[in-house]
Amino acid sequence: MHQAVAQPAGQRPMYTSTWGHLYREAGNSKDLLGVFPTEAPVYLLDSTNTQYKVQVSNGDIGYIDRQPLKSAMFGKRSADEPKQYFYRGTTDAQCPHFYVQVAQLRVRKAPNTTSTAVRRAGLNEMVCIDYVPLYTDGWVYIGDHFHESPEYIQMKFLGPELTYDKVLKEYLAVKGKDQEKELAAVGRLREIGWTKYPKLKQALIYWKESYAQAGIVDPKVDIDFELLLANKFQNELQSEVYAKKLKALNFHFEWKGVSLSDGKITDAQMKQLALQRVSEIPDMPECGWEPRYYYKTPNMIVAFEENYKGKVVGTMYKLFFSDGENIVVDNERMDANYAEKDFVNHFGELLSADWISTPHTYYIQNGDAGLFIFRFVEGKLASYECMYYC
Repeated sequence: MHQAVAQPAGQRPMYTSTWGHLYREAGNSKDLLGVFPTEAPVYLLDSTNTQYKVQVSNGDIGYIDRQPLKSAMFGKRSADEPKQYFYRGTTDAQCPHFYVQVAQLRVRKAPNTTSTAVRRAGLNEMVCIDYVPLYTDGWVYIGDHFHESPEYIQMKFLGPELTYDKVLKEYLAVKGKDQEKELAAVGRLREIGWTKYPKLKQALIYWKESYAQAGIVDPKVDIDFELLLANKFQNELQSEVYAKKLKALNFHFEWKGVSLSDGKITDAQMKQLALQRVSEIPDMPECGWEPRYYYKTPNMIVAFEENYKGKVVGTMYKLFFSDGENIVVDNERMDANYAEKDFVNHFGELLSADWISTPHTYYIQNGDAGLFIFRFVEGKLASYECMYYC
């Protein structure tokens, strides 16, 4: 049985100039290990007059036909690239990709089932691939480009994107006939429902019916609370209405008797509150808002920027609720004792959530490129964060 070897971190690959096959042995074009697309990263190990010996992204080692190898990628593809292996979307412009076909799939640190699981991939998660193994139970690499945070999953769990209607049809076909298949199908239906809010309520009702009929309780799912969320989420606001409601919230922070308004927080206020000035914050996201400097306490980070008039103003970047901190939104005073259900009932129409990957975390859209993020733990408000993205 073939075993792939994880690629060492940090190495820089070369890139193929056309798609082709990886052969197990030199000079043997019939024993195929896999197939790679145009501009696949390969790590050159040796060469002959007609072939290169290479390691590909999932760790497979074999031989490819000699061709120009490039030191950079230019987003090119070969016209005859086989679509059964390298689907590039309806416009043919995206990276080659497939979708995760099973719920809560373990993503591994190395290409074997005994390695550490680094996370769970969601059903229908899109993953870019640059090599497809052609043998049984082969692995594909889906981590960062230089393998500094490696991630692997098996190719057999990937396929076309699953639609809600397709999964619903599969569920209805086994409902009341095969309990094991019914529960598996309704689990997939619930997971897809959380990405398709208009379908979410129906999916959750089916989930509740099937589990009740089976007499099974899933301790990880509070289905009645999810149904409450579905009722709040099913009517999407138009962008103009949403923006008007958001502006009317009078969003501000209160701590130690000082009121801090987003975008108008000043250096003087930070000094009044005895916050410590720091030049940078570790682990700031690379893609997003990068303020020039910060103030912080153990529970909060205030991010500052210099505006066009030369005034230095800030915003509450991150806040953990444990020392009397308050967020005041629409006259709702939210602190460490503020209940999650009250939050959902009051702000539900403005909220979104990805309940499968990050339950009890809610997002309020802040313009075209920002989010307010609220996290709850054991039913109480635990943290607030603002984020700007590319």
